[in-house]
Amino acid sequence: MNRTLLKRILVTSAIAVLGVSTSFAALVMERDEGLDTAPSVGMYRYQVPTELQGTYNSAGVANLTASMEKEPNTLSMNVAHVKGNPSESYVVEIYKDLAAIETHRKSDHYQAFVNEVGSKLTNRKMYDVQSVLLFEKKDALSIVNDGKAVVTLTEFTVNSNDIDTVQRQYQLDIERAVRDDVGYKAGYVLRERNLKNRWYVIQIYSDQAALTKHVNSPGYRFMMSQIQGSLQNVTTKVLDGGDVLVNHGGGQAFVRP
Repeated sequence: MNRTLLKRILVTSAIAVLGVSTSFAALVMERDEGLDTAPSVGMYRYQVPTELQGTYNSAGVANLTASMEKEPNTLSMNVAHVKGNPSESYVVEIYKDLAAIETHRKSDHYQAFVNEVGSKLTNRKMYDVQSVLLFEKKDALSIVNDGKAVVTLTEFTVNSNDIDTVQRQYQLDIERAVRDDVGYKAGYVLRERNLKNRWYVIQIYSDQAALTKHVNSPGYRFMMSQIQGSLQNVTTKVLDGGDVLVNHGGGQAFVRP
């Protein structure tokens, strides 16, 4: 068994058994596999027991809003649950770099969240992902329990020969939507670190009308006409996005070379 695989097993076991910080786990693995100068991202799925959902929400709001107030290099924090199933929660975090993850992990507000609910979450999954495209509006985003925002999470496998084309088409569509559509708040495209043609697209909308407008726009329809044959095993989950969606704004625009 090689050293990297052993470390992954140990870290994953620690998460499952002890409730160790998932941000820290990602930090350990990224350091072990070499420096990536792109913004660091974390993506997690949790099963939240019914009796814990209120506390999970309030503790999460406190943690993530404090991160925006006190951590300039924590760029974006997003929590949303599957529509109609508040027990299934997804978290997407974006940091300037690895040092920002470490700062967040050591913060009082994060430790309070871990102590209050972290070890009680079940059916955890940590996605080992890297950023491909990250686009946000210039205005800071602050949506907390608004009951209107919508987040879509689309997963698919890209044909290996078509990766550049798919990335370019998503870039053109998301850039346009961020620039022109008031209700399109952010678009993130991530890939698995060790399976680089497995992608996740997270798109944040102010409400259902903004989502409908985007998917019916000429730009989106053109993009899909160009890439549909390049995607396999496509699934989309619609998330009720009003839990916590916050970022610093500034018009983040990252494109992986």
